[in-house]
Order: sequence, then C-alpha cells, then structure tokens
Amino acid sequence: MPQPDDDYEPVFKKSNWGTSRYTYNPANPVGMALIILSLVFAGVMMFLMEERKGPFEPPEQTPWSPPVEENPTFSWERSATPSASPTPSPSSTR
Repeated sequence: MPQPDDDYEPVFKKSNWGTSRYTYNPANPVGMALIILSLVFAGVMMFLMEERKGPFEPPEQTPWSPPVEENPTFSWERSATPSASPTPSPSSTR
C-alpha cells in the first residue's frame, strides 16, 4: 500500500495573521507561479496606466465642427435682411 505524500503543500494556505483569509503558498510550485503571475500582471497594468495605452487609452478626439445653423460660409441665408429702399441700387441693375 502506497504511503501518503508527507511533502504535500496546498496551493492556498490560511493567513498567519489570525484572519480567515487564504494566501498563495510559495512552498507549492503552483502557488509560487501564481505569485509571480500576479506581480507581473500588476506591473503590466501599472505600466499601461502610466503610459495611457491599451484599455487606459483616452478616446480619439474627433475634429470639432460647428452646427449647420452657425456655419459662417452660408451666413447670408439666415441673417440677410431685406433692403430698406424699395428701388434697386444702381450697381444691381445690370
């Protein structure tokens, strides 16, 4: 009959600080890999936040364009006032 493995270390172990939380166990190879992966992930996220890349990139700014009512190119259509004199001016009789 095989002997139980006395060197077995769980991936998670209870915290030594008296709480009921579990922590990664660095004595287990999987626990050590999880610790390293967590640190690498946190480091990459901090770098991306600092450089404003990836999911932290600000949205692309679209060029501003005025509304159609405020378009200065065709301002005479909206703000044109009728002439006060009932007779046409000499320059427009051609």
